[in-house]
Amino acid sequence: MPRKRVAFQKADGNDRSFTIASLEFCLSQLRKADPNLVKKAIASGDGLTESKDDVSTRLSEAHRYAVQQCLDNSESLAQLHHQLVLCDNVFERLQATLYSFQDSLGSIGQDMKNLQLQSHHIHQELENRQKVRVELSQFVDDIAVSQKMMKAINDTDANDRGFLEALHELHHKITLIVQRGNGDAVAINDTMPILEGLKLKAIIKVREWLLQKMFQFRKPLSNYQVFQNQLLKCHFFYEFLLHHDLISAKEIQDEYIDTVSKMFFTYFKAYAARLFKLSMKDVATKDDTLGNIESAKPAGLGSLFSSKQHVVRNKATVFSIGQRHTVLSDEFFGALIVPHAATQNHISYQFESLFRSLQLAFVDHYSHEFLFITDFFLVNNEEAVELHNKAIARAMSVVLKSCEEQIALSFDAISLHLCICLCDKFVNVLAEREVPEATEYWNTVASFLWTRLNFVMAQHYDSVKAVDVKKLMHSGSLDTRPHYIVRRYAELTSAHLTIAHTSGKEIGDKMEAVLESSEDSIEQLLTRMSAMQQTQKNKHVFLINNFDLILSTIDDEESKNSKIYAIVHELEQKSIDDFVEEVLDPHVGYLIKFVNECESLQAQGHTQLLVRYNDKIGTVIANFNAKWKPAVDSINSECIQLFTNFSLGANILQTIFSKLVQYMNRLTKLLAHDVFAKNPVCAQMVNVHQVMLEIKRCKPAY
Repeated sequence: MPRKRVAFQKADGNDRSFTIASLEFCLSQLRKADPNLVKKAIASGDGLTESKDDVSTRLSEAHRYAVQQCLDNSESLAQLHHQLVLCDNVFERLQATLYSFQDSLGSIGQDMKNLQLQSHHIHQELENRQKVRVELSQFVDDIAVSQKMMKAINDTDANDRGFLEALHELHHKITLIVQRGNGDAVAINDTMPILEGLKLKAIIKVREWLLQKMFQFRKPLSNYQVFQNQLLKCHFFYEFLLHHDLISAKEIQDEYIDTVSKMFFTYFKAYAARLFKLSMKDVATKDDTLGNIESAKPAGLGSLFSSKQHVVRNKATVFSIGQRHTVLSDEFFGALIVPHAATQNHISYQFESLFRSLQLAFVDHYSHEFLFITDFFLVNNEEAVELHNKAIARAMSVVLKSCEEQIALSFDAISLHLCICLCDKFVNVLAEREVPEATEYWNTVASFLWTRLNFVMAQHYDSVKAVDVKKLMHSGSLDTRPHYIVRRYAELTSAHLTIAHTSGKEIGDKMEAVLESSEDSIEQLLTRMSAMQQTQKNKHVFLINNFDLILSTIDDEESKNSKIYAIVHELEQKSIDDFVEEVLDPHVGYLIKFVNECESLQAQGHTQLLVRYNDKIGTVIANFNAKWKPAVDSINSECIQLFTNFSLGANILQTIFSKLVQYMNRLTKLLAHDVFAKNPVCAQMVNVHQVMLEIKRCKPAY
């Protein structure tokens, strides 16, 4: 049996492998054992005396036993062999199936790679075809001329929305064809003549429509801004001409500029002429100067039977500002003055109100026109400024001429100053609107105003300098009350300071020079008028009252920081100091003289000379003790009557008493000197606290 033989061979091999394994195990154990013990065992010979025959016998028995076991289990071994053969067959078929499946999988992977490659090629072809389709469709759309567009260009009115849309489409087609170039597309050669014909038709209709709208600007009483809004809605008409017919576009631009220039010229010429007719009749004239002396002529018999009425003008309105400065604040952006409405209602205005209305109208039209030109004619920077100047130049010249004529007739310094500040505010308005500021124009207007203001103020200075003081005297003398010329000056100065504050700017060097010149002329006049007073005391009272009038008139927080206020305040203080000395001199002049002389010697160290004043000190103390109380009462009653401003009189009275107490303290300090300390008369000096109590009694209740 071959299979059995194989099994025996395998079994024999297993035994051999087992024996080798056992031998290897023994050898491994032997290597681990103690070498000395191994040597000892080999030397003794235990376990190694078995003979070769015994070994052979034992092996033969084992072989026979094994053969017998195989014979006894032959059937089982045969069945096992049969099963192994069956398993071999099954595994062989499975291996063949797996090899077949492996081959199939390899072909499927290759098919998938082929399909992926084919899909990529198909996708690329699709993308290319879509790109070609889009470009080809766009190209066809660009060159194709629809019947709808042709009908809209040829038959539709230019005011219709459809015409504007067709014009956009036509411009788009022509522009794209020009950008693409003719190339090899034969269809373009067929389409271009049609597009050129439509373009000529569109240019004619657009040109006629734009010219018609501009001719409407010339109609009387027409609101040109309505037509401008219509032009802006169809601003593409001009853009179309600009791209396809530069000659027509230039014609439209020139026609518009010429039309608007004439329109603005006519409008502002008529508006300025009608506006300045609304000027108030009762305005300042060349005779309304600071130094103009008011005189009332006595009424004779002729005046009783005369039918004419003598109108006495209120000079206060010429020099006081009232609420006129609101033209710089609340009324600045107020409504424009409508001449015919004001005429019907018999309303007249100050010059600054008329000036504001004219300049505000000019600024509004100036700004609006610049924005329209940049939006409609598609220009900017220098080109826009140049076009705008052409459109507005004639109107600007007529406004300048009107202002120059009216300014040359003005004698109202307040109005002129207000107009100067208005010019500054209008410049700021133009800057906020981001339009050209017309610097040359405003500088010219401001130059007119400053020239006239300097002239008018010079008239005031000269009139004050030319005042004949003798004509101001009544009954051979001047009273000490504030003079009306000074009141005029105070009102006018206050007006200028108020205008500067309302304008939001500091007083410039030009205005500062004007105010200083005015103050200098008034100061000279007061010096000449004070010289006409009968007493030195009245001279000081007169100056104090007039300076106080000026300060009280311009007495506000802003004006107090001005240079003029500081100058006048210094002059008033000087006059008050002189007045105090003048008042004290009749009452305690001896004491003042004694104190001044002794302090001078003491400061110089002339103690020997101070001894001479030891004899005089008794007289000084005796006179003061006897006269100080009547002196206080006399000074109190005198000061209350001298000053028109009771608060000022009270302050000056306190200044006088304070000065008196200072002299007493200085005298007391002198009496403590070694030269006078031993003089028994020094102890008789009245106590300063007693004098101060009496002074407090005289303090006014207001």
